[in-house]
Amino acid sequence: MAIHTRPRPGLSTVQLHNRMILSARRIITEHWPRVDRCPICGSGWPCRPTETAHGYLATAGQGNWAPPQCAGSRR
Repeated sequence: MAIHTRPRPGLSTVQLHNRMILSARRIITEHWPRVDRCPICGSGWPCRPTETAHGYLATAGQGNWAPPQCAGSRR
């Protein structure tokens, strides 16, 4: 019979919330448009992942967040 160890406790609610905010910001930064097209999806902007990330940030009280200007100049 195998002995199972107890699983480690997961993230707290605050830690999960903070990670979700960081993930949403990363998605928005990576999908930020170059000449009105998403560089990842290739679709018109805003693409679906960006809309979802903006929606989450809006529920977290950060709906007007946009990446720094230098993020749009990455290639």
